[in-house]
Amino acid sequence: MNRFQFTFFVLILMGMSHGLFAQYSLSTYSSLRNQDISIFNLSKGGSAYGQAIWMNRSASGKRIKAKYFASGNAYQSFKNWKIGKDIILISSGAYSEGWTSNSTPIGLCVDNGRIVNRNIKNEMDGLVIVEAVGGVRVSDIERNDLTLHSLGKRKISPRRDKITLLNWGSSENATIFQTHLLAFENTLRVGTNGSHESANRRMLVLATYNGEVIHLVFHITRNVTLYQAANDVQKTLIKRGINVVGVLNLDTGGYDILKVYNDQGYPYSDISGTVNNLSDATNLLVYYYE
Repeated sequence: MNRFQFTFFVLILMGMSHGLFAQYSLSTYSSLRNQDISIFNLSKGGSAYGQAIWMNRSASGKRIKAKYFASGNAYQSFKNWKIGKDIILISSGAYSEGWTSNSTPIGLCVDNGRIVNRNIKNEMDGLVIVEAVGGVRVSDIERNDLTLHSLGKRKISPRRDKITLLNWGSSENATIFQTHLLAFENTLRVGTNGSHESANRRMLVLATYNGEVIHLVFHITRNVTLYQAANDVQKTLIKRGINVVGVLNLDTGGYDILKVYNDQGYPYSDISGTVNNLSDATNLLVYYYE
């Protein structure tokens, strides 16, 4: 167990002793890639709820990187790119306008520098930027304070300065997409008055702890509302001293894809989405170890 894992388990025990352990219980499923990645089983009230894949980018020396395939034939693009790559995780990402592999993601989208969709979807306030170097950032479109480093310290509005954002994404070979922002800066953004539809859920969390950058994917296999899932994820982390930068919804609709790979490069059979065939993907979020 590395230093970060030990600290996290101490925080878990602290939460239990102070009556704060009201959300997910976590138990170790596996440790991967020199213990830079951990998989935890989730449970609540004695029932299994899925898994959390915990990726410490700082501890790994930023060897954990992300790549997003947003348009065209996402699977073929991924297949050509993945040669020689140590793949950690593959998941469906943004919502798509159709049901074919060539469907366009809903909302503003840039795919590896290529502008795919210029239309901002006002109902989706989460803007995700996957940089060419493998980093991931999240911004709240409503805040109008997105900072792009190559533009200096200037803050822009994704809506008002959309052309600037698109040109930046193109020149930086970045990938940009929209999704629902469920929590931002430790504040829940989805309420109890939202949709009461119950389904399995998947969420991407960007967080920090003691200056370390953490990416997590919560894979929730029980049918719950979006509020229930987001609230449980948010409280599970915050009550253990984890600073939640953003919680983003990942699509688990018609193309619910998730594969997590062990150190030998084989996928775990019991951690997966409902769709097994990657060739059906309309878009793919990929984490890899370099």
